[in-house]
Amino acid sequence: MTLGSHELWRRARAVADVARYGLSYAMVRYFVSAPVPLDPDHVWGFLTRPGPAWQDAFIQGYPFRFQRRWLLARRFSRSHADGIEEHYDVSNAFYRLFLDRDLMLYSCADFDRPDDTIETAQVRKADYLLNLIQPRAGERILDLGCGWGGMMHHIHAHTGDRAGLRGMTLSREQARYVSEKFGYDVVLEDFITAAFEPASYDKIYGIGSMEHVRPNEVLPLLRRLHQALAPTGRLVLHFFSLNGDDLPTSTITGQIFFPGSALSRYEDFLQAAGDAGFTITHDSTHDYRPTLRAWFDRLVQNRDEAIALVGVQTYNRYLTFFPASWTFFDQKQATLHRFVLEKAR
Repeated sequence: MTLGSHELWRRARAVADVARYGLSYAMVRYFVSAPVPLDPDHVWGFLTRPGPAWQDAFIQGYPFRFQRRWLLARRFSRSHADGIEEHYDVSNAFYRLFLDRDLMLYSCADFDRPDDTIETAQVRKADYLLNLIQPRAGERILDLGCGWGGMMHHIHAHTGDRAGLRGMTLSREQARYVSEKFGYDVVLEDFITAAFEPASYDKIYGIGSMEHVRPNEVLPLLRRLHQALAPTGRLVLHFFSLNGDDLPTSTITGQIFFPGSALSRYEDFLQAAGDAGFTITHDSTHDYRPTLRAWFDRLVQNRDEAIALVGVQTYNRYLTFFPASWTFFDQKQATLHRFVLEKAR
C-alpha cells in the first residue's frame, strides 16, 4: 500500500469510525494509525486545545447511551487478561524509555515544583503511599496489579522484609521482570476474580489497578478483599474514578488503549466500599496532568529507540494516549484519588 493510498484508507476509516464510535474515537484512531512518527507538537496541541462548542457537544453526546452500552458489552466479552496483555506486554525496555528510572511506576506522580523530575515526583508519591500503607516487617502484604515491582521494592527497602510481599499481575512481561530483577513472589492471576483465603493479609494495596475493574465487579471484589484482610488490616487504593456521568463517550475512546476496561463513578465506589464493610479513613485527590506531560516528553526524547523496539504504530499509540488522557483529566471527567479503607466489621 502506497503512502497516498494508505492516507485515503485512514480517512475513509475515520469517517466510518465517527458514525460508529464517535468523533473522539475517530480522531484518536486516525492519529494512532499514522504510518510515520507523529509530530509531537501537533498531536499534543490538537488533542489538548479546547474545540468549538459544537464539536465538544458532539464528542460528549455521541454515540448515544444505548450505543455505548452495546459497544461496551461487546468489549466486556473479552477477558481482563486480553486487555492487560495488549497494553502492558509491549516491551519492558519500551516502558523504561519514558517511566521513572528508579521505580518504574506507571501511575500518577506527585509534582510539587516546576523543576521536579519524574524520578523525584514518583519517589515522593511512593513515600506518600508508604505512609498510607504503614508496612511493618513480618506483615503479609499484597500488591494488586504490581506493575514492575517498584512499590514492592520501596516497601522492602523500608521494612527490610521481602518474605511477606506478594504481587499479582496479568502481564507476563511484568511478572518476568519482577521475578528476575527483584526475586519477589509474583502470581500471574487476575485479582478481580481471585479467591482469597480469609484473613490472609495484613495490608493490601493497589496502585493504578482499580481502573481495570469494571463497575459491576467493584462491590464483589471489595467484599473479597474485606474478607482477605486480618481484623486490623487496611486496604490502600490509588486510582482515578469518574465524576458525574457513569458512561461518558470517553469510555468508548478508552477502548483503543485499555480494551475491556471501564471506570466507576466516585460516588458508586464510596457506596460499594461501605456496603463491603469498609470505613474510609483517608481520601485525597491529586493532579495526573504533570505526569502525563512528563511521560510524553520523555517518550519524544527517546523516539528513535522506541520505534526500534516496538515500531511506529505502537510509538504513535502512546504518543496519542498521553495528550488524550491529559484532556480527559483537564475536563474533570475523572479525578485521581488515594483511599485508605479499614475494616468496619
